Amino acid sequence: MSRTTRRRLSGTAGRGRDQVGSRARSPRHRVHGWTTAIVVVLAVPFVALAVFLLTVPAPVEGFDPEPWRPDRAIDLPEEATTRAQVEDLTAEVIPGPEDIATDAEGNLYTGDRDGVIWRYTPTGDAPVRFAVPDGRPLGLAFAPDGRLIVANHGVGLQAISPDGSVETLVDEVAGERILFANDLDISDTGLVYFSDSSSRYNTTTLGDESSSYLLPDAIDGRASGRLLVYDLGTGRSEVLLDRVYFPNGVALTADGSALWVAESNRYRVLEYDLATGATRSVYENLPGTPDNIDRDADGRMLVAIYERNAALDNLVLPYAISREILIRLPSDLFVNEEDPLSGSILVARDTGSIVEFLTGLTPAATSVHPDAERWYLGALLGQPIRWMPAP
Repeated sequence: MSRTTRRRLSGTAGRGRDQVGSRARSPRHRVHGWTTAIVVVLAVPFVALAVFLLTVPAPVEGFDPEPWRPDRAIDLPEEATTRAQVEDLTAEVIPGPEDIATDAEGNLYTGDRDGVIWRYTPTGDAPVRFAVPDGRPLGLAFAPDGRLIVANHGVGLQAISPDGSVETLVDEVAGERILFANDLDISDTGLVYFSDSSSRYNTTTLGDESSSYLLPDAIDGRASGRLLVYDLGTGRSEVLLDRVYFPNGVALTADGSALWVAESNRYRVLEYDLATGATRSVYENLPGTPDNIDRDADGRMLVAIYERNAALDNLVLPYAISREILIRLPSDLFVNEEDPLSGSILVARDTGSIVEFLTGLTPAATSVHPDAERWYLGALLGQPIRWMPAP
């Protein structure tokens, strides 16, 4: 459906977050941010570059980039590649509806960058504010007991009761603070598996980086993330994997024996065997950066992917000096409302066989939440909740 006028929800108590305002779409076409930044890097004369590096400190502490050269992306079957057809659920724009969850009545929930959880009815009425857990709610899923479990960036793992009351379940595991809780999945027995993407950077350590809090880790490139588990019944927590390259999406396989984990900074998806602790690579050299992973009722794994950038792969990621320059450039060159990243959705069996590859998503989906005949799509920046018919 076409929307010519959209309303923006700004979600913090005390600052009129639930007021509705207007949002204008810019008609200007801009060169993609990554490409622009890389052109800037290459255009800087050598002497000026040397002075720049010597006089301007990196904007983040402990920046020590790890070069890595990506291989060519895997070829996807042409017969399985189609363009996604997407519509808006409502006109309201949420500032960063990263993930989506559905309760037993079919109501939809999403979090925003201001630390608010919004609830939608199945009929697409205007969203209402459900809870204010603060932080940056990312991964959402309902537990068997009916509580909404939230992987809250900068806070930890939280539970929200049906009345909207918020409880922090755990904010450190194995003596280390949960700095970047990201995505999660919950077993039928109440085990919450979730990613802690970085031990170095988040909005707390970076300051006001509203739309680009994950970029320093992508440019830094080191393995500092963890895969964690929390037992809702006993309150016990454990580290399953550490030293992971920005673990992001997490999803149980259909039989519950293993986890798929998106390793964003390596363009790959890992499988972690829950019985043995062994890991294997399901996909290497994906055609982009994997974000959240979900599973539909048929057991298919839905991997949200940001498209690759050839200049980034060839001119920046393989070289420490290029990463040093890139980290010093303004963050809005890379991620901004006027120039959203594009993406796709990889649909696969949990054996790794590809079922479908859906392209043409602009903005890219951060997550794909399957519910009945619809797939609901999350987004990094200001967007309405979007949906597409389940293929």
